[in-house]
Amino acid sequence: MTDVIDAVLGERAEGVRELRQQRPAVVAHTQGVYDALLDGPGAASVGRERLIAAAVAVAELAGAPELAAHYAGLGTAPAQGDPVLAAILRHAALVTSTPAAATRADIDALAAAGLSADDIVTVAQLIGFVHFQVRLLAGLTLIGAGHE
Repeated sequence: MTDVIDAVLGERAEGVRELRQQRPAVVAHTQGVYDALLDGPGAASVGRERLIAAAVAVAELAGAPELAAHYAGLGTAPAQGDPVLAAILRHAALVTSTPAAATRADIDALAAAGLSADDIVTVAQLIGFVHFQVRLLAGLTLIGAGHE
């Protein structure tokens, strides 16, 4: 089974492998959400390349360059000048940098760009999931460093 967290941790994964094996459901569900977001019907509707671009942006803004590199390596960059992508990236940056400033108007801007309500939920889930991954990777890295 592919495990993105192990892949991003690289050699550091060995230091937390035993700990992660104690919670197999967490490992499986974390990977399952990743797979569903990038290969499920939401990705087909929004556009997998757009979601990957948003994941790269969120990981970079959240200070997780290895996670950003992972996402960047998944596929081709979407076309420049895509108004839907621009709206998604603006929203991802807003939610990542100043989440308290997000308003209903920001959701309306996503709809105005052409995203359906389901698409907006997919984008929000992706942004939240990448933040979860950033925190998980930071925690596992600290725990692994404590066992060296």
